[in-house]
Amino acid sequence: MEFINVPDQLKLFFRVLCVFGVFSFSTAQELQLKIISSDSIETDLIKSIGYSKTFENFDALQTEVALFKKQLYQRGYIETQILNISQTPPLIVAQLSLGNKYDSIRLYADKTIFEFLELEGVKNLKSSPYYIIEIAALETLLNSLTEFLTAKSYPFASIALKKITPIDKSTLKANLVVETKKARQLQSVEIKGYEKFPRSFIKHYLGIKKNTPFDLKAIQTKTKAMDQLRFARQLRPAEVLFTQDTTRVYLYLEKIKSNRFDGFIGFGSDESTGALDINGYLNLNLINNLNFGEAFRLNYRSDENDLKTFETQLTLPYLFKTPIGSELELNIFKKDSTFTTAEQAARVFYQINPKQKVFLGIRSTQSNALQSETISDVRNYKTSAYELKYTYQQLTTQNSLFPITSELELRLSKSNRKTMSTKTNQTLYFLKASKIFNLNRKNSFHILLQVQGIDSDTYLENELIRFGGINSIRGFEENSINTTGLGVLVTEYRYQLGPTLYVHSIIDAGYFDTPSQSNQKLYGFGFGFGLLTDAGLLKFNLANGQTENQNFRFSDSKIHLSLRTTF
Repeated sequence: MEFINVPDQLKLFFRVLCVFGVFSFSTAQELQLKIISSDSIETDLIKSIGYSKTFENFDALQTEVALFKKQLYQRGYIETQILNISQTPPLIVAQLSLGNKYDSIRLYADKTIFEFLELEGVKNLKSSPYYIIEIAALETLLNSLTEFLTAKSYPFASIALKKITPIDKSTLKANLVVETKKARQLQSVEIKGYEKFPRSFIKHYLGIKKNTPFDLKAIQTKTKAMDQLRFARQLRPAEVLFTQDTTRVYLYLEKIKSNRFDGFIGFGSDESTGALDINGYLNLNLINNLNFGEAFRLNYRSDENDLKTFETQLTLPYLFKTPIGSELELNIFKKDSTFTTAEQAARVFYQINPKQKVFLGIRSTQSNALQSETISDVRNYKTSAYELKYTYQQLTTQNSLFPITSELELRLSKSNRKTMSTKTNQTLYFLKASKIFNLNRKNSFHILLQVQGIDSDTYLENELIRFGGINSIRGFEENSINTTGLGVLVTEYRYQLGPTLYVHSIIDAGYFDTPSQSNQKLYGFGFGFGLLTDAGLLKFNLANGQTENQNFRFSDSKIHLSLRTTF
């Protein structure tokens, strides 16, 4: 971008400084610069602008003079002249005449140029088009126009001002000259470092598409979405290689460990016998092991009261190189010798952006009573449902203890339950939202809200929602509470003692409904800590759960230990 030509006297000033600079360097003296004017008002202006006065070498002095000259131009003093240069080594005194101050400039160009640049406020568009702007804002305008042309696929475009002349004492005029040169299209994207990175993610996840107008700045902005990927990261900003006929972008990526193993052991006492109860779960997540971006989750849980859960989930993104992915689930639940329930779900999803997905799917459920149906409210039933789901997740690479800063999952299902004698329409809803509020570098507040329920005319015992424990409201046995609807608020005040250790409070509250009673209140209180070790993140929780109007008993406290490791 060409701006305003340097006056001849200022060029002469630089030549004189060059000679003196050699002399000064040879004598190893510091250079002193003083800029003055014969006019007291101009001298006051020079002082108000300010400049460095002491330099170790001539190059630094010359740079300072150039910067001072630029500031004068930006303020509208483009007629600056060098009246006198006095040299008393090591002091250099430059006497300037700033000349007239111009406040604005008219930029003249053809109508088609202004329309192409999409400039608003052009005057006399039909006869002699011009755009008027303050001198102080001129450089910003020219830079923004250059960026605009770059975004329009003209990375080698140039903008210059020609024939700069005064109109009156406060206004200049100039010809705005634009050279776009050849427009560029993105022909290819090359991966360095992680060559097997799934190509579908470049097009659909990052939004970088071949044979589209080239804009490097936009590409570098899009690649910041790599921070939301669990299995790869960007080593350095994207770069571009231009040849005569090709524009090629290089992405520098690295595959990172993303498989996770998560497990916990819970300790409590049996209410009837007082004996020690041990329960727990294992959760295995395998991510991108086939370099497809796929995810496989396997969960096995063994809870008190002889409850066993087996869950698997397979996620396949960007099927057949399209923006559509799929999610498959299988869940099996068994309660001692009372009943078993099996669920299958199949969904397709569209990734709106790196943080958001929307799902549409079907779910089928079959539950079988293992005892005579006359003994309890357990019945054989089958359910088919249509399901809509939305997820949001914000990840951060800044804190390895808390990699998820905010999360939201919303599900809504319309289903039809069939038993031997009846058919019942039902509505199922699920909301889970969490957020970390960072108060400062060490202190943060974590809050999680979960709302879930079944809207139905009648309820069966083996279709009720089960909650309680480390993944819902702490201080209670895992999945020990059966409900038709619940609301849980989980909170933690966290204090980070170091990059690998934090302590936190536990204050949980909730309510739940049963077919016979509504709005039953629950509370959980305690404390815990998290320690990041070589094996993974170790968490310890001690919580005591109470129902409304229940007296506190320390013997009812639950201890939860969990370990999440990445490999």
